[in-house]
Amino acid sequence: MRALAADPRHPERIYLGTADGILYRSDDGGVDWQRLDPGFPRQGCSLDEITVDPRGRVFVGYWEVHGSGGGVARSLDGGRTFAILKGVEGESVRALALAPSDPRVLAAGTLSGVFLSRDLGMTWARITPKGHPDLRNIESLAFDPADPNVLYAGTWHLAWKTTNAGADWAPAHRGMIDDSDVMTLTTDPTNTQTVYATACTGVYRTMDGGEAWTKLRGIPFSSRRTRAFAKGKDDPSFLLAGTTEGLWVSENEGATWRRTTSQELVVNDVVAQPDGTILLGTEEAGVLRSADRGRTWTPSNKGFSERFVFKLLFDDAGSRLIVAVWGATRYGGVFVSSGNEGPWVRLGNGLDGRQVLSLALQGRTILAGTDDGVFARVPGASAWTRMKTLVEGKEAHPRVIELIGMPSGQLVAATSTGILWSPDGGRTWVQALESGEVSDLAVSPHDPDLLVAVSKSGCYRSSNGGERWTQVSAAWTAMPHALAFAPSDDRVLFATTSGGLYRTADQGASWRRVSGGLPHSDLTGIALSPDGRTLYVSDFTWGGIFRSEDGGLTWNRMPTDGLGSDRVWAVGVDPASPDRVLAAPSAGGLHVLNAGVSLGAKTD
Repeated sequence: MRALAADPRHPERIYLGTADGILYRSDDGGVDWQRLDPGFPRQGCSLDEITVDPRGRVFVGYWEVHGSGGGVARSLDGGRTFAILKGVEGESVRALALAPSDPRVLAAGTLSGVFLSRDLGMTWARITPKGHPDLRNIESLAFDPADPNVLYAGTWHLAWKTTNAGADWAPAHRGMIDDSDVMTLTTDPTNTQTVYATACTGVYRTMDGGEAWTKLRGIPFSSRRTRAFAKGKDDPSFLLAGTTEGLWVSENEGATWRRTTSQELVVNDVVAQPDGTILLGTEEAGVLRSADRGRTWTPSNKGFSERFVFKLLFDDAGSRLIVAVWGATRYGGVFVSSGNEGPWVRLGNGLDGRQVLSLALQGRTILAGTDDGVFARVPGASAWTRMKTLVEGKEAHPRVIELIGMPSGQLVAATSTGILWSPDGGRTWVQALESGEVSDLAVSPHDPDLLVAVSKSGCYRSSNGGERWTQVSAAWTAMPHALAFAPSDDRVLFATTSGGLYRTADQGASWRRVSGGLPHSDLTGIALSPDGRTLYVSDFTWGGIFRSEDGGLTWNRMPTDGLGSDRVWAVGVDPASPDRVLAAPSAGGLHVLNAGVSLGAKTD
């Protein structure tokens, strides 16, 4: 979640923007959310700024994640429709502010400077010198509560101030640590000279309109990177600081602070409601809600999910679906469902914060390849156990990108340095291939001794279960991602890459790029139906899921309604029910075709 904003007329109406360009609205104080379809360019855009004026008009500032553009969109009907505002089109907008004393005045902060509108965004004028070495990379803005000509601007390097609507600017950062990235600016509505600033170095306050700043003490050094800030609506002495290590609150105007959430929580935005309710927009836990001034918190994610599903694994024997979720220690890890639609159980104990990169099965035992070796979870266990990775008698800590468990008990691991092979279920390992980082491994559905691996340096093949490897094709011009055998012919494989989909009909010796309506863009996920003719490929950069029903000759883009984002990392086909297609979009959650499924979970 990137941005939260409440409607001043109806405080229970909350707007929420994501880093994937998706906009949501809640009409019950953040309990239930509905996705809006505003119609403005959002694919590949981050919605970092939302502000709502006293008449309920909604302004959204956005920027292109893979480009330098962006803009401001405005809605006059509660977010149902939006119009792009002329004058700031193409600008990477990182900050928005409305003047409290004149709601017609609006400022936008961009990477190139500050723009001002005096007519609700109909027209704009640049008010910072073009090409100024310091008045650029604007991260935050705040108007003086009583004077729309007085504006504070926080940059990636300290703060500035104008008292005449941009005709002149002066530094306003005496007292700030010199490398401070000013992430938020908040003026005190009851005292025009009091302003709060948050930065990577902590929370600052000025009592003289920016002439001098004092750092507020009490937040530990490691928690000082403060992305969000708010003052209590019902109690002006109540301050809230959202940091990369949780939410900190002060009940005495910053004299002392206490943390009210987990240290692992990354807070991107905070909204304080008049009734004392607090909403947090977080990096990976979605929205959290507190009705008791931050003493207790509950997830408030009905209508969307923030958990990013990274890997899918079907257990044919046990009818389980196992997924790896990319995220912070408390919210990531491995989730298991006895059915595709849940309920989901989080298997987190024992991973100790490792990032899960791959999944495999050894009988009923679940194996997780992580950024620090392989972990095993045997049936009935309450925690994961780390498998020692002994290579030539020495303990290794490999980054395990892909993992395959053989019926014979052998294990094959694709790592950042090549391929490791274990003949005895992980007790000992051999460096079977030194090739640099291996992107993926695949085993033939007909011959468990036949494996193929892809890395940037080329394609490799093993005919003895992964113990020995031979390079069968040269280095790739594109970066390979995922690899899959055709179910009906183990000579045929498909590989998704940064330059499209490739196919081989000779077990990797030669490859050709697949066309037929499939874009030559950065494709990540691939899934093949057991019929051997139906294929699915996902695009994580530009978005889309593509299907072929003739073995990959021709392709059609599928509808993505309900996914929350067109950008899809992984796709899967349920081998027990091939009509069930699963998708893991960047907006989070796991979805099934024609029946959206959210990934709710309990923890062990």
